[in-house]
Amino acid sequence: MGYLPSLEKFKRMGKKLALDMQQAVLISINLRNLKYFNEIYGTKKGDDLIQRMVDYFCFDNENCIVATKSYVDHILVLCEGYDYSKEELIHYYDRYSRVFLEEINNIYPRAKVHIDIGMSLVDGNEDFIVAQDNARYARRSISYSYDTSVAFYSEELRKKSLEKASIIPNFQKAIDNNDIIVLLQPKYSVEEKRIVGAEALSRFRDEEGNIVSPALFVPILEKAHIIYQLDFEVIRQVVNIQKKWQEEGKELFPISVNLSRVDLLEDNFMERVDNLVKKSGIPRNTIEFEFTETVLVENLSQVISKLNNLKNCGYRIAIDDFGSGYNSLYVLGQIPANVIKFDRGFVLHSLQNDVGLTIMKNLVETFKEISFEVLCEGVETKEEEKNIVECGCDVIQGYLYDKPLGVTDFEEKYVAC
Repeated sequence: MGYLPSLEKFKRMGKKLALDMQQAVLISINLRNLKYFNEIYGTKKGDDLIQRMVDYFCFDNENCIVATKSYVDHILVLCEGYDYSKEELIHYYDRYSRVFLEEINNIYPRAKVHIDIGMSLVDGNEDFIVAQDNARYARRSISYSYDTSVAFYSEELRKKSLEKASIIPNFQKAIDNNDIIVLLQPKYSVEEKRIVGAEALSRFRDEEGNIVSPALFVPILEKAHIIYQLDFEVIRQVVNIQKKWQEEGKELFPISVNLSRVDLLEDNFMERVDNLVKKSGIPRNTIEFEFTETVLVENLSQVISKLNNLKNCGYRIAIDDFGSGYNSLYVLGQIPANVIKFDRGFVLHSLQNDVGLTIMKNLVETFKEISFEVLCEGVETKEEEKNIVECGCDVIQGYLYDKPLGVTDFEEKYVAC
């Protein structure tokens, strides 16, 4: 176990050392999911994990010149890049981090961790802090991705970061002006040959009138802890839709709404939701709450307690995007869910060969045996549908049946009088 200088000393040392290096590269490394890891294995194992990361990326890394730990799960490393191109450096550290993750996830299989790496060249004519900020820009650009581990700073990346900065002002404007758009995408039963539910999806527009992708705005609103404003507005609109259909004598079916961990832990959020539903007079089981695996990252016992309360009140619970990240069957066994939604990427990967199909089929059978309903999302072709149905999954969501529709279009197409 070696010694790391303080952050301030690292900056002073790094600025001087970089002047004599062939190609000075500053690397910002973050260990994702540490809180979730600590929930599963405890803080002592978490401390061991951090030390393993420091040893591997700092003391065992032959290219490391000097390093520091700026936060408990974040280290900065000044490395010699020699004459390697940016692409070669990305490839090298991507492979380097994967070796570390493979070892760690074999030791601690119940809580999959992930490494994010941002890289920046150190310009001797600039303040060393500029390189630090640039490396952080790069790292944060991939902080919600599981497909990419390493990013190199560029002006284009900075431009995208500035675009992200406009998300919150545009969102607040949409909330204030009641301009949040709700779309409905049908969930289809192959056996019954009819829709058996729908998912509510939200959108809003930027200052130029363009629709902002949820892949962009959801992580930003979650990180800012204001996602609950969006989710409550979507629930409000869904409750009004169900109330309208009920008053018109139309058949009701569950409409699912995406919620985040922030919603569960926000004071009085679920109480406000329940009061809204009770006041409307619609059955609670016509509202289904979908949670992705990020809900399990921290405060696990508190989250499970909240989910139990929701289910006991009569609401439906779905676990979304199964197979997309670090799902743990150990944790899923504790979640009081009605539905498991298989992620499109997981489904497609499973359909590639007989082994994958066998795994998929056995998972579906297992979930059904413990009273989960199973849904596959992102289905786009008849061949995919055929294989999925053969694996035992009947309910399907995806462009094969329909895209997300405006409420009026959805009603005209799917809601019987």
